Amino acid sequence: MALAAGLFVVLAVAVSSAGWWALVALPLAGVLTSAAGRTGNGTGSRAALATTTVRDWCLLVLCATVPAAYLARSATPVADLAVGYPAVAVAVLLVASAADALGARLPGRTPRWAAAAGLALAAAFVAVCVAITPATPTLAEARPPTAGLLVAVVVALPLFAGLRGNRLVAAVVISLAVAAGALYQLGPVRLGLSPTSLRDVLAAADASALTSLLVAVAVLAGLVGAVRCTGRLREAGERIAGTAGWSRPAVAAVVAACVAAALLGPVAATYLAALASLADVMRRLVARRAE
Repeated sequence: MALAAGLFVVLAVAVSSAGWWALVALPLAGVLTSAAGRTGNGTGSRAALATTTVRDWCLLVLCATVPAAYLARSATPVADLAVGYPAVAVAVLLVASAADALGARLPGRTPRWAAAAGLALAAAFVAVCVAITPATPTLAEARPPTAGLLVAVVVALPLFAGLRGNRLVAAVVISLAVAAGALYQLGPVRLGLSPTSLRDVLAAADASALTSLLVAVAVLAGLVGAVRCTGRLREAGERIAGTAGWSRPAVAAVVAACVAAALLGPVAATYLAALASLADVMRRLVARRAE
């Protein structure tokens, strides 16, 4: 669900914890998601409704922080108070909520044309990364931090939330390709310095002219992800309140997301979404053992 938006910040956060071993963390997170996904969803149970709703709310906050982080000059929440970070994050949520209220509905599965466009953009990014040899060596910085690897696995979980089967495999492959290209060009230290360091990858690869395109794609991905998550929160509110349309729980969730997105930066939002995704995965694994 959050793959397109999450790639813009989650990869950098994962690399900051595990370095090159983030390339191992990504498939491990995919395996964990696949193992949990084979269990019954149990959408009618209170536990399932609680964990999936909390996860979707955290993913909504994460999606809102992506456009804000890439449009703002700084990813530090305190500094961003002067450059409109909270305003952009709240605007994304308001636009997504208005779109859903006006009847905008995204399909359960990504259309083939959208998937093809995303794949082409990812392939172009990787091609830019490998087209020019890095100015400084990046392959020698590869120490295996055990704790960092575990953190990176958890951090990567939001990328694959809600994905199953071939879509999950494709998501893992795409995230691995983008991460490998960025690591090759920038190295783990520089890539992990900022959650928006994918912009620095283009600069290092002598492709600064594409920065505006990267920012535009990040904004679009964050907005589309926010619309999808908002719709899922509305559906959860309908089940809780027993009424169709926007219920009080759904409105309260969006208001709370506006506050959280305005106060949290993309790093904190990533960790929040990671913990919520882990809780949902653990619930599914426990349900599998009980079957």
